[in-house]
Amino acid sequence: MTHERHLVVFSGAGLSADSGIATFRGVDGLWENHSIDEICNFETWERNRESVHRFYNARRVALATVEPNPMHRLLANWQTRFRTTLITQNIDDLLERAGATDVLHVHGFLTEMRCLACGSVWDIGTSAWDPSRDSCPTCGSRSKVKPNVVFFNEPAPAYQPMSEAFASLGRDDVLVVIGTDGAVVPIGSVAQQLRCHKVLNNLEPVPPEAFVPGMVSPRQFDRALFKPAAKAVSELDEIVTEWMAAWSGSGL
Repeated sequence: MTHERHLVVFSGAGLSADSGIATFRGVDGLWENHSIDEICNFETWERNRESVHRFYNARRVALATVEPNPMHRLLANWQTRFRTTLITQNIDDLLERAGATDVLHVHGFLTEMRCLACGSVWDIGTSAWDPSRDSCPTCGSRSKVKPNVVFFNEPAPAYQPMSEAFASLGRDDVLVVIGTDGAVVPIGSVAQQLRCHKVLNNLEPVPPEAFVPGMVSPRQFDRALFKPAAKAVSELDEIVTEWMAAWSGSGL
């Protein structure tokens, strides 16, 4: 039975940090100066519409001022060389602007709006949304239009295909984890259960006192590179290229 080796890349905020996009979590993260309950809670967002749109408008407009970094471009390049699935927690469009296609954004896409009244989704690029004037192009609703970003307490439909991609990885396959500690999606637990080749690239290890089950640890991976994503490009490409070339032939 033949098996086409599969490369799955799972990325978080650390991937885009080198492009100048602030992370949401951690010290000086975007959540530090904002109430999550006010701007990112599916159960309360409608009564805080102005604050929600003000916050995400600022994030969306800021996208126009940044560019993909070398790691974004490497991931796009891998798609031209290998059977590659790109999964990201990031809501920015930097992977697409680097040339990547069919990226699975498990937490939504900042440049899109979604209407809860009719289900329509449309792209507005890096422009701001005016909740007092703009409306859904399909049904005309204003109050039911939100950023197409997964809020807390909101279903995340892309988690199912994400889980399926992880579950498909066999011994001959490769998992790359970049720029995430596993606090939201427990990628550490996923990596620990997989038998494929695995490499981690984070800025630094999770401190022992902050570690909780699900987070990433070097012991869950075959290799771990602790440096900014944009500075890990050459070494990571060498590792992945070697693994993708090596062939056991089993696929099991």
